[in-house]
Amino acid sequence: SSVLSSQEIASVQTSTQLFNGMTVNARSAAREVIATYSVDDIFIELIIQLPSNYPLGSITVESGKRVGVAVQQWRNWMLQLSTYLTHQNGSIMEGLSLWKNNVDK
Repeated sequence: SSVLSSQEIASVQTSTQLFNGMTVNARSAAREVIATYSVDDIFIELIIQLPSNYPLGSITVESGKRVGVAVQQWRNWMLQLSTYLTHQNGSIMEGLSLWKNNVDK
């Protein structure tokens, strides 16, 4: 389990995928990924935490800061991302790409 979570965090750290307006930071010791996205007057921070029993336990997606986003819209984006990461076995970078596309729409 710890090897799998370390590999997932390492794949985020070594990813060459670039997002316009979004920065992605991974903290291996805390088993979390922090994505910060800003466009116009909207500022969003997203925290993805891997459980200690990853991939058996579900990934936690939490909101950091969110300025300029309606509560219902935010819940929809969080639900889509957590469903993708938990039930569709997607990687974190793919999930962040999907999430960013939804935010851009």
